[in-house]
Amino acid sequence: MDMSSIAGAALLMKASQTQEAMSVALMKQAAEQQTQVASMLAQLVATAAQPVPDSSYAFSIYA
Repeated sequence: MDMSSIAGAALLMKASQTQEAMSVALMKQAAEQQTQVASMLAQLVATAAQPVPDSSYAFSIYA
């Protein structure tokens, strides 16, 4: 292999590694955003008002 082939292969490897690193960073960012959304939803569920049972509506198992 001549020097230009080696240099070209090295540049391709470096570009591939850079692209992979960027992909991993984007996946981490997406995971963090999903964690934040899940946390916000959990807080909303915890603070949501629970329905008060209405005694005017009775459920009967008899037909």
